[in-house]
Amino acid sequence: MINIPKPGKTKQELLAKLEVIKTEYSKDIAENEVKIANITDGFNIRAEKQVLFMTFHVDANIIAKDGSYEITWESNAPQNKVNEAIEKVKALLQ
Repeated sequence: MINIPKPGKTKQELLAKLEVIKTEYSKDIAENEVKIANITDGFNIRAEKQVLFMTFHVDANIIAKDGSYEITWESNAPQNKVNEAIEKVKALLQ
């Protein structure tokens, strides 16, 4: 789990930012077979990719709270790929 501090931002402001990101990246999301579902106070993001005979998956939740985002995930992807994805998400949410 990681927290991304957003001092002074309300949960509603952070949820609105998540919606904007979802809209801005809708084409990339569709092309990469990523599924995003609304959950209480945030989004659930699921993705799968088959490489040769293995299927890798990521199941992550981004929760908006007053003053921060909380990200939790479960994945069987290589850790270096997970770290790359987390850094990209953190940059988007900054």
